[in-house]
Amino acid sequence: MRRVCVIGAGSSGIAACQVLAARGIPYDCFELGSQVGGNWRYLNDNGLSSAYRSLHINTSRQVMEYASYPMPQDTPDYPGHAHIARYFDAFVDHFGLRESISFRTEVVDAAPDAAGRWTVRRRHRDTGEEGVGTYDAVLVANGHHWKARWPRPSLPGTDDFTGVQTHAHDYRTPEPFTDQRVLVLGIGNSACDIAVETSRVSRRTVLAMRRGAHIVPKYLFGTPTDRLTHSW
Repeated sequence: MRRVCVIGAGSSGIAACQVLAARGIPYDCFELGSQVGGNWRYLNDNGLSSAYRSLHINTSRQVMEYASYPMPQDTPDYPGHAHIARYFDAFVDHFGLRESISFRTEVVDAAPDAAGRWTVRRRHRDTGEEGVGTYDAVLVANGHHWKARWPRPSLPGTDDFTGVQTHAHDYRTPEPFTDQRVLVLGIGNSACDIAVETSRVSRRTVLAMRRGAHIVPKYLFGTPTDRLTHSW
């Protein structure tokens, strides 16, 4: 029977595990950290999460939740990272997936062979023990927020700037920006959150962007905005 390797136990990885298990397809899941949740696990010990202390989802729970396991009804319309992490834990335990996940295990190499199968090398982060497995398919679910993406080439003047330069990926709390003059580049969700938070403690915060954007409120007519536009 075909066997699958799932890399990562964040929101996509555990969803893939649930579907594979439901269809009786054998799989192994490898997770660098000691818990599920990926980017939504604040201060995740995998060292890759970009979640900040005040992070909340920007889609409502009814749109974000898994169809196979809805969020509890008492969950806020826009849950914070702690709600989401608990939800992922409950999802994994409900479907009995935890035992199939190898925690603190890093996939260090995945290479196809001549027959089209994959040789996957892994290493335990604490013991250094290595292992090798052969799979018919590899599902990469390590997310796209695991590494800061800086402008390339660098912005003019970057090398001469004497102040602190940091990426949203490494932002956690606003306190380090107390009484500072802060420039936030971009108008994505994280940029807006960070600009609002730092403005409360900084001497001045400026939000800069290359083009205009529409800021849509979370609620319209007392209903989460995306529920008015989502096709159910």
